[in-house]
Amino acid sequence: MHAACEKRIGELLPLLPHRFTEGELVQAVSTLIGRAIVVEPRDMKGNFACGLRERYSDHEVISFERNTSPLHRIQIIAHELGHILWGHKGSISLSDIPSDEELADMIDWSVLGISARTSYDSQEEQEAELMATLIIQRMYRATVMPAQRPTAADERWNAMFT
Repeated sequence: MHAACEKRIGELLPLLPHRFTEGELVQAVSTLIGRAIVVEPRDMKGNFACGLRERYSDHEVISFERNTSPLHRIQIIAHELGHILWGHKGSISLSDIPSDEELADMIDWSVLGISARTSYDSQEEQEAELMATLIIQRMYRATVMPAQRPTAADERWNAMFT
């Protein structure tokens, strides 16, 4: 699983600068898959999950709990991007969604598939979480390590003196 995640991340890296932001990561995955990805906060209130991916015919929507920490937010987003990079269709059925009216009103029922992390029991959830961990590791490692193939002047100076 680790090697497969690294391979998928390797396909993504040419689309990313050495030091990349959450927004650049989302844009790179969008470019790689050829579909728009919208990221939005939601008030999930712990009723269902802290992150949600909705797959539509022409785009993806990633939602995260509005009232979470910045680090947790990027973990959620990277996890849902992991589902996209693995090509997961959705780990839950629309009929599995709780009947809570507030939650039901949040969901566009034209969605083709949904992934929502509520546990790590399934293979899909484990793949997405490992992908998220490896992506975040690269994000943070890039803040202290020089670029392996420096292109910009600041990257070349940093590589030379590190």
